[in-house]
Amino acid sequence: MEKYPWHALDGHEIVRILETDAEKGLALSEAKARASVFGPNELEKETTGRFYKIIWQQIKSPLVFILIIAGFVSLILTNYSDAIIIFIALIINTAIGAYQEGRASQAFEKLRASVKSSTTLIRGGQQQEVNAALLVPGDIILLKSGDRVPADARLLEVKTLETNEAALTGEWAGVEKNPQVLEEKKQITERTNMVWMGTLIAEGWAKAVVVATGNSSELGKIAFLVAEEKEIATPFQRGVKRLAHWIGGTVGVFSILIFALGMARSQPFSEMFLITVALAVAAIPEGLPVAVTVVLAIGMHRILKKGGLVRKLTAVETLGSTSVILTDKTGTLTQAKMSVASIVTAQETLAGHAKKDLSPAILEVLRAGIFSSGAFIENPEDALEQWRVRGRPTEKALLLAGIESGIKPHELLDQEPRIDFLPFDAERRFSASLHKTNHKNRLYVAGAPETLLEMSRRVRIGKKNKPLTQKQKNKLADAYLEATRRGARVIGVGMREGTWKEIARTKDRVFDNVTFLGLISFHDPLRPDVKEVIQEAKAAGLRIVLVTGDHSATAEAVARASGLVEKNEYKMLEGSDIENKKPEELRKLVGEVSIFSRVLPHQKMDIVKAWQDNDEIVAMTGDGVNDAPALRSADIGIALGSGTDVAKESADLVLTKDSLSVIVRAIEEGRIILDNLRKIITYLLATSFSEIVLIAGALIFGLPLPILPGQILWANMAQGGFMNFALAFEPKEADVLTRDPKVHSSKKILTPEMLWIIFGVGLITSFFLFLVFLFLLYRGVPIQNIRTIMFVGVTLGTLFFAFSFKSLRRPLWKINPFSNRYLLFALGFSLTLLAAALYVDPLRRLLGIVTPTPSTLLILAGIGIFNLIVIELSKWYFIGRALNHKIEL
Repeated sequence: MEKYPWHALDGHEIVRILETDAEKGLALSEAKARASVFGPNELEKETTGRFYKIIWQQIKSPLVFILIIAGFVSLILTNYSDAIIIFIALIINTAIGAYQEGRASQAFEKLRASVKSSTTLIRGGQQQEVNAALLVPGDIILLKSGDRVPADARLLEVKTLETNEAALTGEWAGVEKNPQVLEEKKQITERTNMVWMGTLIAEGWAKAVVVATGNSSELGKIAFLVAEEKEIATPFQRGVKRLAHWIGGTVGVFSILIFALGMARSQPFSEMFLITVALAVAAIPEGLPVAVTVVLAIGMHRILKKGGLVRKLTAVETLGSTSVILTDKTGTLTQAKMSVASIVTAQETLAGHAKKDLSPAILEVLRAGIFSSGAFIENPEDALEQWRVRGRPTEKALLLAGIESGIKPHELLDQEPRIDFLPFDAERRFSASLHKTNHKNRLYVAGAPETLLEMSRRVRIGKKNKPLTQKQKNKLADAYLEATRRGARVIGVGMREGTWKEIARTKDRVFDNVTFLGLISFHDPLRPDVKEVIQEAKAAGLRIVLVTGDHSATAEAVARASGLVEKNEYKMLEGSDIENKKPEELRKLVGEVSIFSRVLPHQKMDIVKAWQDNDEIVAMTGDGVNDAPALRSADIGIALGSGTDVAKESADLVLTKDSLSVIVRAIEEGRIILDNLRKIITYLLATSFSEIVLIAGALIFGLPLPILPGQILWANMAQGGFMNFALAFEPKEADVLTRDPKVHSSKKILTPEMLWIIFGVGLITSFFLFLVFLFLLYRGVPIQNIRTIMFVGVTLGTLFFAFSFKSLRRPLWKINPFSNRYLLFALGFSLTLLAAALYVDPLRRLLGIVTPTPSTLLILAGIGIFNLIVIELSKWYFIGRALNHKIEL
């Protein structure tokens, strides 16, 4: 498409150029034709060359460079057998590393592919909601507070529109927008009559025409230049990387000292050089950072399968540490399937919702509620049973109740066309819609009953508006309270006539003389599994607190019905009770409160901060624009899938299935992830000492080398590689959801039990292997046989370690050895490499080992059993210590 200075053209001219209709949008056939020309409205990802990039990531590793240098040095020194082993080790290590990174990359791609956004547009004269990827230039889109802008678009109409353009400019400050024509020389950031793909609608409403999609958008051009966003490392990942670097530096120093000691003992230069390289490769946990990334990526994919989309990698490790969940009720405790339960006017009450033969007063209340709602029918031209209703749960329920009563929404709007609309806002607590009638304009208002009663001066009785007396207010308030005690959500509706051309955006005198029409209560059934999930969460040590904007009686009824609170052993507060509390006062108070009702969005942030000040890890749910600050301030911000794009953008976790059970499952997965991370770290570090202790001990005492360079490299391939990677797939342990959440804190990489196993078990088993070496040497066993035993001992020891480390809390005989098929595959792979070394004649001669005799196998079995005993005694010590001191492992 030819480029135009859209910001410098009049809206009518733009509509003409794009051959569209500002009122009816594109015809369906035209939209389909343009889609074939412009393609999907998506940012293209770079797909070519990914395999080579992954391979290059492995090759540029410092240890791989060392191996390459060692290989060529061996060739120069004509040590061809060592050179062959080094290059085989190089190929296998690179292949394993590439496979690990490939798995992580695939998991991230699946997560990206699951992110889909929708947008509201007008096509063929009908308002409808479609996948944003289907947008084409010329589409007429409707934007409201909380939406993500789906494509670059020129504004045609706005109502107090303000956007957040951080995705484009990095600035979070709101930008006011209007459709006025601008000078052509204006920079992108100064084009206030344009909205840009990826930015957010912070406030207001707009109608706009799409001018650029996909990579043609401004965001697309930036994405093309940057190529692809890099994933930011989590604190845990950074800590592990620092740990790996520190260990690498320490091992490097020891390797140099061993080289110097060997030269001082007149060992051959070539042999000591290769020994030093082999030790560095075997002892430095170079694969540790990659293994951590793999575990986090796999964890994210598992959470996605259970209904949660993790948007930030940091959330994966924090989830396992979560100790407090602050949740709203709609969509998490309840099903968000609202239905009208009763309608109350000043003269009558309709209990349950009759579908036909309603009184004029009841019908008027329903019509006013529909007018005040932002819900709409996407396909009104289809049969009634096929209608698709879009909107917030309460607004959809209102529209559906009206339809069931015989009200036809499109006919209502034909009779009274909408002039302006003010969406519901949690701080304001009401919505309003201005409509044109034959005589005067009519303002319909719906929202919190106490807000409506406060702004009302009159009440509709029959066909007349009469002064609203205190007695009538009390009667309506009693009806309101009665409904909330049943757990119902209740709204009030009213109206006022006047000559206004638009709705004021603040509570001014326009809303001071409303005529109260009635109350509408809604029933939202509890989720069938909510009681079970809450009990499971409590058993997991999680504190669940209900934080809602609903009436206190509604909140209490839902909390009691769901099992969140029991009997009268709980405390409730309203938002007004904490409005003026000092941070220290609120910090002391929050731990006693189970229900916060009538809470405003800014008060949610205060509650989050108070819990955090008590050293708790807080997860917070939200769905509205005004929930964004609280979601960002929580340790884990959780947005409902049915919520606004602004809430989702601010969240760490987005629920694809709105349910408390998904949150609990995600926390469970977070704990599994931390468990598996610690198992891998413990395994990699505990198995790093054997070769160093053997070589250093032999050189110190002036003894022959107990293991050769090629043997070290082959053992490293057999013991490492897939074994540590396989631990990433360990299933959950039975007690993962019954431990104290603070045990799962991701703040500490190494726990006391890990340190004991790494240094205690690692060194003890290594020194035992060295003692076996001394004993065999003393007994006059040929050195080639001894080296075979050391080679197999090092390899088998680490295989035993892997199975024992399937749980750091349970003894081996209580662990299911077949629960992880990846570990079984890794074991088979490692044993195949070991068997090849022992029984494939060319390879055996290359490595300088002999086929083991029955007595050798007996010695090796003893070494393996000793390793197991040491590990299990260590675990027994910590388990016993935990029981004696009543602490959690």
